[in-house]
Amino acid sequence: MRVGFDATNILGHSGIRTYTRELVRALAIEFPDDEFLLYTSFSSSKKTVLQKIFGEYPNVSIIGGLPHARMLGNSLKWLTVLAGSIAWRLHERKLDIVHLTDPYATPALPGFFVATINDIFPITQIQYRNSDIESQYLCRTPVLLRKANTVITPSHYVAETLHSKYPSCSLDIVPVHDAASMSFRQLAPNEELLGQYGLSANSYFLFIGRVDPRKNLSKLIEAYSLIPEDIRRENHLVLVLSGRREDREVFEAENDVYLKGRFVHTIEGVSDDDLAQLYSSAVAFVFPSIEEGFGLPVIEAMQCGCPVITSNVSCLPEIAGNAAMLVDPHSATEIASAMKAMTDTTDIRSRFISRGFDQAKFYSWKMTAKCTMGVYRNALRNKGEENE
Repeated sequence: MRVGFDATNILGHSGIRTYTRELVRALAIEFPDDEFLLYTSFSSSKKTVLQKIFGEYPNVSIIGGLPHARMLGNSLKWLTVLAGSIAWRLHERKLDIVHLTDPYATPALPGFFVATINDIFPITQIQYRNSDIESQYLCRTPVLLRKANTVITPSHYVAETLHSKYPSCSLDIVPVHDAASMSFRQLAPNEELLGQYGLSANSYFLFIGRVDPRKNLSKLIEAYSLIPEDIRRENHLVLVLSGRREDREVFEAENDVYLKGRFVHTIEGVSDDDLAQLYSSAVAFVFPSIEEGFGLPVIEAMQCGCPVITSNVSCLPEIAGNAAMLVDPHSATEIASAMKAMTDTTDIRSRFISRGFDQAKFYSWKMTAKCTMGVYRNALRNKGEENE
């Protein structure tokens, strides 16, 4: 089988980009007799980076020449779409199937494809009402549900939400869980590395994620401020942030009083190796997100032996099971109580660390790859039946 991917937007630390890279890597390992072709933009530097990432896999090819969404700007977007349509028409002659892992970032859709809808928050959360991203999702989602052969979601929650929002959809929507990279594992404290961030082992709560309304950062900071000062003095709050610079600037301005305090740290541009150390040495990972498609950092933290506090909404109870403290993300008091509980006794932390290791074993990229290949094969069978 020859499977094509839109690889114009798979570099970086976002969940969708990580999902794409890890999925392709796992597919290449588990299915050495199949071919996986990554179509990237005209950028030679991007092609070079992708070759470094996937060069060890002989069944993965990097091919340039696919238009990316911002290639010609908004005023000539129609031309980008046209060029993308032509490019896919040419590429599809050599492929059995195309998998769009980020279908909202793809200017033009292929003729025969599987799409992964990773989340649906732009059309479920009021914070995004009348925004560009809501318009994008409202326009593209019905088209995907009409034209895709199959839609993959990273959780049952996203699948159920799609069925709820689009009850007339008869398309196959198949939940296939994501997983965390094996680079996230429990590490002994590296005081030298932690010291570079102004930290020491077992002396901080940790959050990792984008500056985005659904991540609920302001509520997390409010909750932290409710914890007694003597506990905050011994257990700082570390925010490892990513996302657009303008979003971070707004967040910092809105939370200036807290961020200038002695107990809250913000960090950017952290490598995966350093993230594993930060997870491994934290008192707890606190992730009070309002909406997630999978919640990858939850599993990363569990693999690193870090006890988890997360939300009791969206997919997070499904993914975390009984291996995390589940809280109402809209209640600063409830979040604060859970954080304080993690500092009360070592028994509570030990219990959730043990449960986290067990829960993380349910997720592996090997299993994700096998389930995804099953979707491809079923899609091709359906295609063959339609052509008969």
